[in-house]
Amino acid sequence: MSKQFTLRKSLIATVVSSALGAALLPSSALASEADVLKKIEALQAEINALKAQVQKVQQEAKAPAAPAAPVQQKEVDSWRKFFAAVPTGEAPATSARTGITVYGRLDLGYESNDDGKVSRTVLNNYSSRIGFKGTRKLSDDLTGIMQIETGIAPDDSANSGALASRDSYAGLKSQSFGTIKAGRHDSPFKDLEGEGNPMWGNAMAMEVIIHGKGTSRAAGATWANLHSRYSNVLQYETPKWSNIEARLAYSTDEVNGAPGTVRKPSMAGSVEWDNGRWNAGGAYQVTPNFNGQDQDMFGYKASGGVKMGDFTFGAMWSRLDNSVGKKTNNWLVAGTYKLGPTVLKANYGESSETAGGAADGLKMIGIALDYPFDKYTAIYGYYTKIMNDRNARGRFERGDNTFTPVAGDDPSIFAIGIRYNF
Repeated sequence: MSKQFTLRKSLIATVVSSALGAALLPSSALASEADVLKKIEALQAEINALKAQVQKVQQEAKAPAAPAAPVQQKEVDSWRKFFAAVPTGEAPATSARTGITVYGRLDLGYESNDDGKVSRTVLNNYSSRIGFKGTRKLSDDLTGIMQIETGIAPDDSANSGALASRDSYAGLKSQSFGTIKAGRHDSPFKDLEGEGNPMWGNAMAMEVIIHGKGTSRAAGATWANLHSRYSNVLQYETPKWSNIEARLAYSTDEVNGAPGTVRKPSMAGSVEWDNGRWNAGGAYQVTPNFNGQDQDMFGYKASGGVKMGDFTFGAMWSRLDNSVGKKTNNWLVAGTYKLGPTVLKANYGESSETAGGAADGLKMIGIALDYPFDKYTAIYGYYTKIMNDRNARGRFERGDNTFTPVAGDDPSIFAIGIRYNF
């Protein structure tokens, strides 16, 4: 900039000298006096403009740089932890300011379905859902949490659930004291799975065998399955200490006091140990005065499993009892094995008859082959069958379309499915 200014200054001096020299020449060779004055004024204006530019450059050079916007490091760290905690298959938060994550699953199967008398071909929806979950850092130890999850049916909107039909709650999570949730939530009894529930679609035997849905079709009104999603629930979950975590839930009965009704609140709890390779747990659930005779419907459940490289194995056992003469002992084993990207799965379980000579026991088997394209999308195929005793009417429970067989008949399914997580 200084060199350019010096050059201009020399040029101006030369022009001024020429103009003055010209003024001393004879009048015949000179421009009029008015013309000379105009030239001098023009040169002076250019000199003033150049001086102004120099002053501006000097001021900018001396001015201090604008300070950088302050970084809120605690907030940055908070959101970094939040995004790192988003489960596999879920989209990142739509807004870091609100902390809202949109997630879900679409799971559909094309079935050849036989209930023992009638054969059908159906497109079945297996608990597809969409949800919103959020976290808000309140302190170094305390976080606000929320979730709203709704069942949807991509194949037939008439089967979609109402808003918040699945686990939906608000709560607080403390690293030191645990988590408390209020709203709608799967019971701890239902949630205890370990490695015993790897199947998809209608091949899943846990709710039919271990939770008593297969038995409930023949056992009558005094019996309830324990595959429960509690409404009006308050649930507490301990922090994980030495690989151990416990859960307690209490669901109120809001018909209390209504004429002709009996109050039937429900409670459940579980304890699970999991070191990443081995796991074991137990659960208990009870509905006091379930049948209105001051007798309780209750269940005990145990699970165990192991992960070893490409192989997993899990086992479950349960005892369900209505306290008025009907109870079952149930067991299930399940395993998976990875063959490259493909996963081979199988489960087998049995439920006993509810009483001697009731002939309402059942067995269930399922085998499946899953092929994941990536961590979000997979196709799978499976075959499953229920073998009912003479008076049993166990059916497949996972899909929106269910078909109850005639007592003693054995339903079966062959299906091809697709699952997409987001």
